[in-house]
Amino acid sequence: MGLRINHNIPSLMALRNLKANDVNQQRSLERLSTGLRINRASDDPSGLVISERLRAQVRGLSQAVDNSQNASNMIGTAEAALSEVHTLLLGIRESALFAINSGGSSPDQVAAEQDSVDNAIGAIERISATTRFGARPLLNGVSGFQVLSRTSGISEFQLRNIQFGVTQSQVSFNITITDSATRASLASFAYDGATATPAVIRVAGTLGVEEITLTSATTVSSFDDSVNALRWNTGVFASGGILYSIEYGSGQSISMEVVSGTFNSTSGNLTDSNGAKIAYGDDIEGFFEGATFTAEGNKISLVTNFFTGDVLFKDGTNSDQNFTVKKSGLTFQLNEVISTTDRETVGLASIDPSILGAPVRTLFAGTAAEEQIGGFLSSLQAGGENDLVKNPVNSLRVVDAAIEDISDVRAYLGAFKAYTIDSNVNSLDVAIENLTASESSIRDLDFAEETANFSRTQILFQAATAVMAQANLIPQSVLTLLK
Repeated sequence: MGLRINHNIPSLMALRNLKANDVNQQRSLERLSTGLRINRASDDPSGLVISERLRAQVRGLSQAVDNSQNASNMIGTAEAALSEVHTLLLGIRESALFAINSGGSSPDQVAAEQDSVDNAIGAIERISATTRFGARPLLNGVSGFQVLSRTSGISEFQLRNIQFGVTQSQVSFNITITDSATRASLASFAYDGATATPAVIRVAGTLGVEEITLTSATTVSSFDDSVNALRWNTGVFASGGILYSIEYGSGQSISMEVVSGTFNSTSGNLTDSNGAKIAYGDDIEGFFEGATFTAEGNKISLVTNFFTGDVLFKDGTNSDQNFTVKKSGLTFQLNEVISTTDRETVGLASIDPSILGAPVRTLFAGTAAEEQIGGFLSSLQAGGENDLVKNPVNSLRVVDAAIEDISDVRAYLGAFKAYTIDSNVNSLDVAIENLTASESSIRDLDFAEETANFSRTQILFQAATAVMAQANLIPQSVLTLLK
């Protein structure tokens, strides 16, 4: 062994280890003070990448929870306003029923009820115009889907949910009609009026059953008049001796039974009283963007992953139809990824009295019984076509249609809130919990383990310091050689 004074190798070795122990001690102190195992990328590069991705996802999900809660509050605001509209409509319906009871009411009483109707309609109009969530109007049509164009066979829409692509400014839909809706009809048993004999027939429809007496003087025209006089009791009308259901679809039926006598039919005299002759209507049939749909008469209901709503066609529509919708409505970002599956777009249609109700329809067109039914809620105001004085019966139909419209909207909003928004919040909360646990396992510090490491590095640092001091004394032994 040699003694050197220019280079103290043991001291350098001790210094190197002292520095390493100092770095480890500082790293332990940093981890213990921050509670994190990874404080910089050099601590664990791959762990940092994974944990930052998890952290971003958790932050996004937390914002999605806030978005969902705001959406829930917005839907709740709209639903509360619609609940009040429901109450007002029920009051209008009571007034219409009172007006129909002409035998037990006076003109003054009907006028008073009309005042109530006018004020209720005014209140509905005000609710439509003033219901807002922050600065956003909810029920005046601004928050609904804007239809840019539609073909002539489409009567009206109830658009509830449409998924738009990120770059789409509008979306078009095509409806292929393979079979049009039909009324139930007993055309093969049309009354011909020839050599008539007295008879009693029983006519039944979706509204009820009535018996009609025919005499030897009954003609086809008078047969039609007899059936049509009872059409709102049975749901059946006659034209040219043929029986038809008033409405369209498979839910409509007609049955005719000869109770006594002989019924002169184009297919021969019917005298049997053992069974009724029954006919049913057909629903419109076809495809919506290649998928089959559920139909009820002229109305189709569509529930797909990109469209939810109802489309009502005009009577007799038998050709393909299409419509285009502008990117509109209320878009809720309910998750943390930019994709159509992570957001929902809902439309809140206007509830203005000029829109609520039913489209005007002409029944029995071209016949002596031709009649217009339906209309909009605004037509029930004093001086309107369906006020309580002029047409209380039709006013009741209009109010019932308006109640159905509001009920449908409320039902959809309730289902959307309960099964989309609220369940989404629950799902996000679980996801946040699990992702946070994953990030914690990667990034957070195990204090028990790190405390043990700190104790070790602290002892090693102190030992290295003592050894360094001893190593620095070694060159001094050279002095003994100079004595």
